[in-house]
Amino acid sequence: MIEDIQSKTNKIILLIVMCVALMFSLASFSIWPIFLVKFRDLWELNNTQIGWITGSYFIGYLLLTPVYVGLTDKVDAKWIFIFASLSIIGGCLGLLYFANGFWPTCFFWGIVGSGHAGTYMPGLQILNSRLNKIDRVKFTPWYTSSMGIGTGLSFALIGYVFSNFDWFEACLIGMITSGLSATLVLLFINSSKTTSSNQKTNRHFLDLRPAFRNKSALSYIISYGTHTFELMAYRAWIFAFLVWSISFSGENISFDRITFIIASIMILGMISSLTGAKICLEYGRRKVLMIIGITTFSYSILIALSIPMSFWYLVLIIAIYNILIMLDSGALTAGTVDASKDGERGAVLAVHSLFGFGSGALAGPIIGFVLDLNGGAESNFAWSLAFFAMGLGSLFVFLIQIYAYYYFNIQIKKSKIN
Repeated sequence: MIEDIQSKTNKIILLIVMCVALMFSLASFSIWPIFLVKFRDLWELNNTQIGWITGSYFIGYLLLTPVYVGLTDKVDAKWIFIFASLSIIGGCLGLLYFANGFWPTCFFWGIVGSGHAGTYMPGLQILNSRLNKIDRVKFTPWYTSSMGIGTGLSFALIGYVFSNFDWFEACLIGMITSGLSATLVLLFINSSKTTSSNQKTNRHFLDLRPAFRNKSALSYIISYGTHTFELMAYRAWIFAFLVWSISFSGENISFDRITFIIASIMILGMISSLTGAKICLEYGRRKVLMIIGITTFSYSILIALSIPMSFWYLVLIIAIYNILIMLDSGALTAGTVDASKDGERGAVLAVHSLFGFGSGALAGPIIGFVLDLNGGAESNFAWSLAFFAMGLGSLFVFLIQIYAYYYFNIQIKKSKIN
């Protein structure tokens, strides 16, 4: 009995440490989404260029994901997490001293993104390698939802810096928090000679074919990609949207108050993600994901039709939109983890991240292009179309999951007949 309690306590401590480490590593997440409103005018950037700088974060993430996450099937993910945290420091250092226009900012913001590729999913693999199958499914939504808290706190912190300090302090905070993240994992996570997902596989760490052979996991992976497009489009442009909405509302609201609002909205996303994952476990993951997908898409249309409205009404409806977007976030990743096999989990999660953050890389520039094509960021119609474009991500989640639901039911019936 005492051993069971100790084991449970150790698992909870492990989860807490990894969630806190992930949140520290994400403190730099909002540096560009917030400071873009300053550098847009200073560097004379259009919305498409702003979108590409935003997208460079996800391109960096995309390029390093197969390396970092694939390696977790070979080596302890603890060391990957620590190395990636140090690379975030390097990216923030480059932003501090060399970012003075479009291309250098793309490059160093991409390095920050590549660092986050080595903390998010490898951090999940730290958990996976130290937990049993049941605990993996239960703990995954808690870990993934802490990303929402991390990005929310990042908006609050960097928003405060934006209003009271400058670029130097924002980059410095990104470096300090990433160093704290690496230190936490180094000191509090015991090293593991092998991982539970490893079983000493001879497969090359860049061999991602197991993910494409696993049709059940692949349905969650593709859905995660379209979901992440919507989520990252929302996070990339929400600050600029609220700044714009003040212009016609007549409200006198400071930038740091706006970022505090965004932080609160994103922290609510954690509760939403955990709730969605729990509902999926109780009522069937694919059925619930279908309902979430079509509901969220329908709601994005409602937002598109609600522009322009008063500032506080817009805050309310975009807060609800974030809750709906996040409902399926943890459930999709938990579905991928649950459908993957030992010895292949790193490869499967690498493809999961590739699809997810590959779509995230396109989200910023696509929304920027939609804005530029329809009158710019000062146009009501352009913002309406932008939110409609975001909502297409949830529409595809619905379509993919409804196809997978009937496909796998047919396969089950055929196997019973045979």
